[in-house]
Amino acid sequence: MANEIKHADSFEHILDTMAEGFGREEKLKANAAGADKFIKIMKPKIPVGKLRKVHGHAEKAHLRDSLIAVDHPNGSVNVGFTAKGEKGYIARFQNDGWDVVDRNGSKHGHVSGKHFWETTQREAKGQVGKAVVEQLKTAMDKKVGK
Repeated sequence: MANEIKHADSFEHILDTMAEGFGREEKLKANAAGADKFIKIMKPKIPVGKLRKVHGHAEKAHLRDSLIAVDHPNGSVNVGFTAKGEKGYIARFQNDGWDVVDRNGSKHGHVSGKHFWETTQREAKGQVGKAVVEQLKTAMDKKVGK
């Protein structure tokens, strides 16, 4: 019988497992792998300076050290900077640039942004995808039993 499938029960089990798709944990691991790759590419591009004391408050962390990855309940992962009160707003100024305005409201030119976020997005596009695919392939191999 050439048309007979040997070990049909285990084959059906593999198909059922694959049909379930990826759960939250598999999605989270895959997205975290992509986020880690993005962070590794981005960190060297972020400007670094010495910690300063501003208005009586000492800075606690460098901008480079405030880059974080946040996991969400649906398995997605966001990469960004810490909250506005910490370094998020400084990262935005450094990346996008700003118009210099004195205390009287007079404009004194524009400081160009460094655009490290956009540069990283362009550079990391394929590498992040590869990291996610590798993690998903590992998860699929576990489901299939390799």
